[in-house]
Amino acid sequence: MNKKVYISILVIIVALLSFYFLAGGEDVSLKIIKGDEEKVVDGEYIYSLEGAITFPAVIRSSGQKPVETEYKGIELSEFFQTLGIDISDAERLTFNASDGYRVILSVEEIEEPKNVYLVYERDGQPMKSKKRGGEGPLRIIIRRDPFSERWIKHVDEIIIE
Repeated sequence: MNKKVYISILVIIVALLSFYFLAGGEDVSLKIIKGDEEKVVDGEYIYSLEGAITFPAVIRSSGQKPVETEYKGIELSEFFQTLGIDISDAERLTFNASDGYRVILSVEEIEEPKNVYLVYERDGQPMKSKKRGGEGPLRIIIRRDPFSERWIKHVDEIIIE
């Protein structure tokens, strides 16, 4: 291999290790269940996806002032495509969080362009887990939910029904 390939591989490895240690050395994974099939996707795969983008969002919590922030993640429909998971025959998707919270979205919402994202960074920093006082390490952002009522933090499972 030539020098450019070695440098590219080294840069990728350093980036992934940096992200791992910035996230507190936590093992990040997401379980996806569709029928009898179950797939566990690790954080390294999610963090290395080329389709990830950074976008602005406003967090609105009850009793608090809106907070402008920036998230990085991948559009959920694109994420499923990278995994070879077809959701077109499903009715809904259930997102479960490690804290017991649950949100159900329609396939139409997820397939709507630039709407539903799986995010892992906030304001340029990896999101920490709940036990580390964070809102991650993975979160679902619904950009067309103006009051962020159905956003879900600490996502660890998606059930496709």
